[in-house]
Amino acid sequence: MLGNTLFHQGKLEPALAHFRRGVEMFDPNMPFRDWPGTNPGVLCWFNLALISWMLGYPDRHLEELRAAVRSAETLGHPLTLATTLCWAALVHIFRHELSAAADYARRALRICEEHRIAHYHAYALVIDGWALGASEKGLAQIEQGLDSYGLGASQHILLALQADAQLAIGKPALASVTAGLQAVEKTGGAPLESELYRLRGEALLAGAGTMGEAEAAIEQSIAVARRQNAKSWELRCAMSLARLRRQQGRPQEAAALLAPILGWFTEGFDTADLKEAKALLDQLTESAIAAEG
Repeated sequence: MLGNTLFHQGKLEPALAHFRRGVEMFDPNMPFRDWPGTNPGVLCWFNLALISWMLGYPDRHLEELRAAVRSAETLGHPLTLATTLCWAALVHIFRHELSAAADYARRALRICEEHRIAHYHAYALVIDGWALGASEKGLAQIEQGLDSYGLGASQHILLALQADAQLAIGKPALASVTAGLQAVEKTGGAPLESELYRLRGEALLAGAGTMGEAEAAIEQSIAVARRQNAKSWELRCAMSLARLRRQQGRPQEAAALLAPILGWFTEGFDTADLKEAKALLDQLTESAIAAEG
């Protein structure tokens, strides 16, 4: 499916257009019980949800996600349900909603174990490991899942989750990020390319490199997010760079960087990223005023 190819190349808006067309064309009454892959109609639904979040619509995408899960639950097609539950869990990871992510991931694990779906069993192991929170147990489960997953279109996504989990417990993360970016390079782009550059910056700040190297990586993450028009990634990257600017004693620049992207959003103000961005901007504005005074 062209939409799927575009998505995995990081071409989010063209992919979204193809998935919307797929939803419009799909006939839910068509028999797909013996279909060898994921049901194409449901695939379109859950990709709409994922891309909508990336493009900066934190509320709108939830309606599409629920539609995908409802459709998958009624089909009697285990692979489609396992796939949909994994992607639903991923959306909630991006939203920093651990409980919902864990619920979807564990449902996916049960289905994969019952029906011997190895590929998504590995995927679900990684997602569930991340949802365990900042812990050695969670990180060990992520490593187990990555070893089982091997190569694949979503490898860079799982490596980004591994790097994020490593940073959360103070473990070196640069090797995971580097492997993720190498996977991205092979496809010429990817949906989490921006996040991987941001994580590279955070890993370098955590001791793996210099502040200048970290700054360059985070600036690259913003450039990628803007090229993809991925507003949710851009917001997250802008927060990382704004914190670095504050650390450098440049609160005015930090506030000027963060304010425009935060001001772009028209929904999702109760989500973790937007709350965090608002609190950070308030702190930076206060520091900037104090510096001027």
